[in-house]
Amino acid sequence: MTAQLPDRIILQGQSWDLYSNPLEQYWSRLHKTRPPLYPLPYCMRGYVASWQIKDHQLFLTDVDGNYEKKSIFFGTRSARFGINTLWPRFNGQPMKAAWYSGKLRVPQGKMTLYDFKGYNSRFEKEVIITIENGDLLKRVTLDYTQKSVLVNETIHVSSQKGGHGKAVR
Repeated sequence: MTAQLPDRIILQGQSWDLYSNPLEQYWSRLHKTRPPLYPLPYCMRGYVASWQIKDHQLFLTDVDGNYEKKSIFFGTRSARFGINTLWPRFNGQPMKAAWYSGKLRVPQGKMTLYDFKGYNSRFEKEVIITIENGDLLKRVTLDYTQKSVLVNETIHVSSQKGGHGKAVR
């Protein structure tokens, strides 16, 4: 296995690599059929998803990949896979990732250790974001150069504002 192409996330207005794949929980947690996406040596899952943290919530903003589309008239062919393929009725609008609970890993700074297995490489800093049902609970920065941990924010779920965007459960 080779190092994998990461998803992307916009965090505080800046775009970063995301060393987590929250979309995988959409299929597993909700018992949805995973589309027949074409795997690549550098992207075995067959897609790159784009995410954003906005109003203390995680949103899926785009998906880019290819899949095998079957048609009665045209047989099987390759087709683009995007957010409209998942949710055509929402016209490409960002979707709150209400299906996702877990930790997001956002590497920052220079790579200090390269590992060809998935997302095992290490960096000077990492932001770890804890998400529960699409809501941000905590954001922590691990600074390996300073050997320190900084708690950037902790959100109490009961004090969060009402959801923005469309939630898919």
